[in-house]
Amino acid sequence: MKKKCLYLALFAFLALSLDAYAQSSDPVVLSYQRNFIRASMATKIELLNDASRITNVNMTPLYVDSIGFVLSNLTVLGQDAQLVEIASVSASKLAQYRDPSAIPSLRKLLATLTDPKVRLSVINAYSVLAKDRKDDIAFLDSWFAGAVDLALSGTPADQRVLSACATALGKLGAASSFLPLFRASLSNLDSSVVLASQNAINQISEGYTDQILAIIRENPVKDVQAAFSLSTRREGLTNAERGQIAETVFSRFAAIEGEEAARQPTKDLVRESMKQLAALSWSQASPAVVKYFYRIQGEYKNGQSNSDMLVPVIACMGSMATNEASQALSIFLGLLNSETEQKKTYNEQLLLAVIKSLGELGDKTAFDYLLYVGYLEYPETVKQASRDALARLNW
Repeated sequence: MKKKCLYLALFAFLALSLDAYAQSSDPVVLSYQRNFIRASMATKIELLNDASRITNVNMTPLYVDSIGFVLSNLTVLGQDAQLVEIASVSASKLAQYRDPSAIPSLRKLLATLTDPKVRLSVINAYSVLAKDRKDDIAFLDSWFAGAVDLALSGTPADQRVLSACATALGKLGAASSFLPLFRASLSNLDSSVVLASQNAINQISEGYTDQILAIIRENPVKDVQAAFSLSTRREGLTNAERGQIAETVFSRFAAIEGEEAARQPTKDLVRESMKQLAALSWSQASPAVVKYFYRIQGEYKNGQSNSDMLVPVIACMGSMATNEASQALSIFLGLLNSETEQKKTYNEQLLLAVIKSLGELGDKTAFDYLLYVGYLEYPETVKQASRDALARLNW
């Protein structure tokens, strides 16, 4: 029985060895594999570098063998400089052959060796070989998330490796990488890691808008600010996607009232989202914008706020191109005119904002209100603005 167990163990060892050092059917690769086994450590490194000059033969089996050699001798040699160099050279050379069969070896190497040079080589090769391979990308997502967690807990981490991994995930562009990268982009890690994570997020195409919207709807203000800021810098987004994102931000934060509405982050998000809506002339948001205008107008009238939020929403309404926006602003101009006539007081900045927006809207229903401006004791700047707006009305 003991002999049988011994034979089984020996057979298993031989099977693993054969698997690790699988011979290639190509005579060139086979020749390099044999010479690699015979060579000294220094010669092994030279041989690996020399083999990479061969471009018409897939030398992947050689480099997979050399990684197997590193892993099988790591417990004995430890972080030996030459062993580390073999690992680094092997990983770096694999990228040029674009053979995904090497990925399992790279995964083992990344999980086993902590040397930054090796990890950088592995990650760079991985960014080429794992393209469109969801399971393999998920592995790198998990490794990156774990490395970020360790770094945030105080464990020393090589920032170059974390930055390179973020960049690699961006190149791979899978939807699964969004959340690990977003978490890193919000962290207090080195600025190089944060910036690399931000840039990587904006390279993801699959599911990008949906994930941004999910953060905006559900996450705290800080996260929303970061997600919205990222989306404004994202190239390639359609106007429809940008409009949807800005409207979602506006709808959530414009609905907030009381003390929370007065907080600067909330006000900033409302103001910035309105700028986006105005730039896009996103008329789908008109009902929400007009509703917000009436609320802020009421607060202004009751002395609960100044014009710092009223002017931006008026400017936004000017781009909406809807009847409801035009009617709301026309009536408001009528109220301002009445107040000026009765009290002889006015807010020039507010008047100019309303008049300009009515001119942009071009709705002829504003004619009487704009015309009446010329009969009141307004400064010439206001009267000229009214004449310009009248000239832009559509008849």
